[in-house]
Amino acid sequence: CHFTWELGCSKNELMELLRNLQDVDQQTCTWLCHYYNLLGYIQQALGFNTEALMYLHKAESVMEEQEKEEAGVRLQVNKANLAWIYFYLGEMDKSKGYLEEVERLQQMHPAPPGCTLHPEVSGEKGWTLVKFDKSKKRQATDYFKMALKAEPERKEWHKGLAIAVSRAYINHTCPPKLKDEILKQLKTAHENEPNSLRLHALYLEKLSELQSANIEKEMQDLLEKTLETKNLGGLGTILRYYRSISVDKGIEAAERAREKFPTSNRVLTHLANCYKWKVYKENIKENGTLAKKAIELFEELVKHYPDSLRDKVTLASLHYYAQNSKRTEEIYEQLLLEKDDLPPYSQ
Repeated sequence: CHFTWELGCSKNELMELLRNLQDVDQQTCTWLCHYYNLLGYIQQALGFNTEALMYLHKAESVMEEQEKEEAGVRLQVNKANLAWIYFYLGEMDKSKGYLEEVERLQQMHPAPPGCTLHPEVSGEKGWTLVKFDKSKKRQATDYFKMALKAEPERKEWHKGLAIAVSRAYINHTCPPKLKDEILKQLKTAHENEPNSLRLHALYLEKLSELQSANIEKEMQDLLEKTLETKNLGGLGTILRYYRSISVDKGIEAAERAREKFPTSNRVLTHLANCYKWKVYKENIKENGTLAKKAIELFEELVKHYPDSLRDKVTLASLHYYAQNSKRTEEIYEQLLLEKDDLPPYSQ
């Protein structure tokens, strides 16, 4: 379960992950079980046991509505998580009760021959690990491959593997064989789910990166579909592609999205980042106006996400570009007071 998977994160990293998860639209989310289980783990790790129980019981309810066989396996992770929560709360009888349920479910639904974990469990672990840093994403690829070994036609595992491999490696350090494997997996996942804007965008992006393919028209079509369907799953990838060919095109596309979704914090984040990269690429003496625009956007972000280290560091750097070094120093001084919450590499 999540509490034994050595996910180890600092408070700031957990808050960043919580922010990303809270921006997910629960009405359209296709991975609610994983979503609620992970939220439960994060809330407990941050010290919020009541909220953790709420999310884990939500996951339990979602799973109990599924087919009996599938639910029985997925409940193993969920009930093991609940056992840990009640253990931390000091309610040993409840904790023991959930552990006994886990043992019963494991006996009813053993792992297939040749697999150390049931594919539902290895898949759940893969979906969890893929939300963390690159080293965890590389671990996620192994668990999705393990799940596919038992269920080679399962679209959910192909999708997870495609997302994991596309984000686990830096392109210029990838050997040619691995690049081919990444592109092949993304193509398979896209063909399995042709209506997934996220998978389509990831596949096109890798085609451009690894084969220098001209995919601007296809990306433009995906942007239009995103704005039309209000499905923001692939927007980050689309904007990242536009920024790679022209920061101005990235800003133009992000402004269109902001106009369409003025209350979306996810879109606000994308727009702010587009302006940030524009500032960083411009001549320092000529970008005061740009820096001020970027500052406005990041100040709005910090209001929504007051615990975000990344946004505060960016805001400090933008004030430097706007020649407001006093404000830069103030932000860094405040961050130093919060350094115990930061991961070691940030301290």
